[in-house]
Order: sequence, then structure tokens, then C-alpha cells
Amino acid sequence: MVTWLAHILSECSHTMSPVRAWANGWSHMLSCLLGQELREADLSDDRLAEVLRGLSQDAVWRPFEQASTQCMIRVYRLPTQRVRLDGTTVSIHSANEASLLFRRGHSKDHRPDLPQFKAMLAALDPLGVLVGVDVVAGQHADDGLYVPMIDRLRETLPPTGLLYVGDCKMSALATRAHIHASDNYYLTPLAQVGQLPAELDEWIAAALEGHVRLTPLLDTDGQSVLGEGYELTRDQQADTPSGRLGWQERVFVVRSEAFATAARRGLQQRLTKAQSALTALTPPPGRGRRQFTQEAPLREAVHAVVTRYRVEGLLSVQIQREVQHRLVRAYRDRPARVEEQPRYVVQVSPDLQAIECLERTLGWRAYATNAPPGDLSLTQGVQAYRDEWLVERNCARLKGRPLSLAPVWLTRDDHAIGLTRLLTLAARLLALVEYDVRRQLAETQQTLVGLYPGQATRATAQPTTERLLLAFKEVTLSIRRTGKQVEFHITPLSDLQKTILKLMGCPPNLYEQLAFDSS
Repeated sequence: MVTWLAHILSECSHTMSPVRAWANGWSHMLSCLLGQELREADLSDDRLAEVLRGLSQDAVWRPFEQASTQCMIRVYRLPTQRVRLDGTTVSIHSANEASLLFRRGHSKDHRPDLPQFKAMLAALDPLGVLVGVDVVAGQHADDGLYVPMIDRLRETLPPTGLLYVGDCKMSALATRAHIHASDNYYLTPLAQVGQLPAELDEWIAAALEGHVRLTPLLDTDGQSVLGEGYELTRDQQADTPSGRLGWQERVFVVRSEAFATAARRGLQQRLTKAQSALTALTPPPGRGRRQFTQEAPLREAVHAVVTRYRVEGLLSVQIQREVQHRLVRAYRDRPARVEEQPRYVVQVSPDLQAIECLERTLGWRAYATNAPPGDLSLTQGVQAYRDEWLVERNCARLKGRPLSLAPVWLTRDDHAIGLTRLLTLAARLLALVEYDVRRQLAETQQTLVGLYPGQATRATAQPTTERLLLAFKEVTLSIRRTGKQVEFHITPLSDLQKTILKLMGCPPNLYEQLAFDSS
């Protein structure tokens, strides 16, 4: 498994077939690192498939994941106060129709035509280190995946006092009640369903009319303004397996400046497209240009355009009837006459007052939490949710380079489950190295120069593990045989490479020792 992980990180590919040929090319190095001779049969497709089958079994994986996570937290002294949850989908390009795992559902890859499976991920904040993964069938909704993950994490992390951060799919009342009943805390944006749209309109109106005092929200640097907002409290009740549960919930009503700017930009784009589409309904008369001769079909077409671009009440649309007279010459027994050709034309103009009123309400969002104010203030809550990209980055790493979970060409459920779990181990390694190197750079106030090709003077104190590993791409071990004599030569390390080894906690003579051990 270790050798396969090394291949995945080195070659950015999870496929089995190239592993044996790759290992043959690095047989001396791998044998030295593993402390034993690596046989060709050790990395056959059948042996690698056995690894996946073993990892797919909960009885094998869960104790292993729990022990490795607890060891990782203890060795690296990782904070465990905050956990982020998020799910992703993985599309299957060669699925077995009889599979219980590969099912069609809402696709985050925008491929609803393909079967998929889902992975729910849990990561520690602010590091982004994965501490849990659940693989389920692709037709499941995300809402029901949070509670099983939270219950399982209680066996690995402290069972109480944790803050779980998730997106709006975690805001289901049953999920919030479950977290509160377990003596933990939650932070989640409220989904725009049920009574919330009407409640949010009231909360926004209270802010715009000056009925509440808005607090400026600053970023972690204490200078950048994120927006403004206020908080309110309300009583919540929910039915749980142990009975009716009641608690007090805090609601953060927040206006994000960046969110508002993006929303205004999106609104203007929709208005522009809607006006163009409405105008195109009634082009000037000409060959091949369709004309509406009745008002009712045109009104239906206008309604369809307005609904498609979500601009109801923001455009003033008037339908006018135009009549074109055409002189028809006399022919045989038919006298000359004038024929009327009616057509209906759309006149569109923006309703500036309605648009201005709507723009004032853009950028607002409501977040819910049961954490006490002493543990999570309004500003801290906004800052915490802004780091949601940390767990989303794990999704991007899993499905992109260097772990390359997607695209998947597997046909067996156990292989897909085992492969996903295997790749999460690689993702933990990437996050841990990144965390440790960045921490040391911050403590010593250092930067690394030379990590970016074509930008030799660019410095960074936030390097990614992928960049750090790429710096060693040109290091090679040469073996020369002259009769019975064997000579080993390794590429001398640069100052940058030596610095990276030191930051990673590796001895500076690591590569020289490799050549010595080979001899």
C-alpha cells in the first residue's frame, strides 16, 4: 500500500496497471526505503486489488482510520475544536448496472447522465487535514450523511464541545437537533426553504430600516472589511429519539460585501440577457423572421423568458399592436384592395426603482449556531465559515491532481470504496506536510524562493505540498556497473531542496544516505 501511495503522489495516477513498471524503474530506491527486496509480483494488479478489497471492509478500515487519525493528532498536536463537513460526487464512466453503489442522482460534476457515488468528508480546521470519509451510493441526498459521520467522529475525536461547520445542507432541523443533543455545536448557513425566505426578508428589512444596530465585520487581519451584520436569538424545538428537545439558537444576519457585489453582477447579467431575449421575440419584419399575430402566444413567450432569467417585476414589458397595410392589385374578377397585416411588438425597459430596491437586499445571508457567544462571536462565526474552502480543497485534491480519483473506470463497488479510502490517506499526507512546513515558515518568518517555474525570484510562505515535491523532480540516482564494481551517483541537492528537507523534518543527507545504503 505504501508503494502504491508513492506511485500515486509521484505520477498523479491511481490506475493499477502502470505501478509495477514504475516500481521496476525505482527498484533500488524502493528496496532501500522499504528495507526489503521488492519483488515484481508484489505490485501485480491482483495484489493491488486485494489492497482495495481490504480497505473497502468497514471492519478493517474503521479501526485503522481511527488509530491513524488519533496518532496523527497526537504526534502533530493538531487542534480538534472545529470540524468541517462536506460531500462530493464522483462520476463513473464504466459502471455496472447491477451495482448498489453506482447510482444516478444530483451530480456536482454536472454529469447527471452518469452513475456516481458520494463521499462525505470531515476535516480539521484550520488545517484541512481529513479525519473521516464515508462512501455511499450516488442517489443519497447530502442531508442524511452528516449525522452518521458526526456519530462516527465521536469515537475518534473528543465526543463533546466540538464545532461542526457545514454548508446549507447541514442546516436541516433534525441535523442541528442531533448535534445539540450530543453536546456539540454547529455553524451553518440556513437553507432558503420553508419559512426562511419570509423570515430573512423581515430580518433584512429590520437592518435596512435601522431597527437594529449593525456591527462591522473584519477579516482576521483586523483591517479588511468583510461586511456587516447583527445577531438575534430564537427558541428551537425538534423531535429526537430521546424525546422533544428544545434549545436556544443564535442567528447571524450578515451582509457580505463580496457576496453583494457578485449578486449585483449576476443580476445585471440576467437583466441584460432577458432584455435581449425579449427583444428578439419580435424582430423587424423580414424573410424568415417569425412574427406574432396574436397577443396570447406572445405573452406566454414573454413569461417564459422572464421566468428563465429570474427577473420577475424588474422589467417593464409592454406589448403593442402594429398594423401594416399592403396594397393588393386587382386580378380578374377580384378588385384591388388593401389588406391589414397585424403583428405584436414587445417594448422592454428596466424598472429602475424595483432594481434599486432589490439591490439593497442582495448579499444578505442567515447563519445558525448554538455555540455560546463566549466561544463564537458574530465576527468569529463569519470568519469561520469563510474558511469553508479548506474542506472543499480536499474534494478538489481527491478528484484532480495529484490524486486523480476522477475520472473513474471501475466496475466493482468494493474497488471504488477502497480506492476512495486509499486516496484520502494520500490527501492526509499532503495536508500534514503542508501544515508543518507552513507552521515552521511562520515561526521563523522565512519564505521559500524558487518553487515556481519561470518565476525564479517569487517568494512564498504558503507553499503547497505539490510544489514542494515538484522541487525534487530532477533528483536522480545513477548506477554504473564496471565489471564487479558498482558505482552510485546522486544529483547534488540545491540550497532550496536542503531547506525543504529540513522543514519536512528529514535529515539533510537523506539522498546521500540512500546512495550509501544502495551500495
